[in-house]
Amino acid sequence: MGKNKRKYYVSELGSVKSLKQKSFLVYWKENEKQRLSTSSGPYTDYRDAEKIMIKHLINGVCSWIVSYNG
Repeated sequence: MGKNKRKYYVSELGSVKSLKQKSFLVYWKENEKQRLSTSSGPYTDYRDAEKIMIKHLINGVCSWIVSYNG
């Protein structure tokens, strides 16, 4: 098996750029009826993403972090 050669891209302020480093997105669902998750990020520092996730969890909102290797 060869090495995974996928590239990850992110849309930011109307432009698309390649992720060259590990990045984190925070997802959350405000209620059970919400069909799609809301997200924020990308964050390059896990602690920044974690703060957002914890803020949602404290308010009783299901929240999780997804990491991408750039």
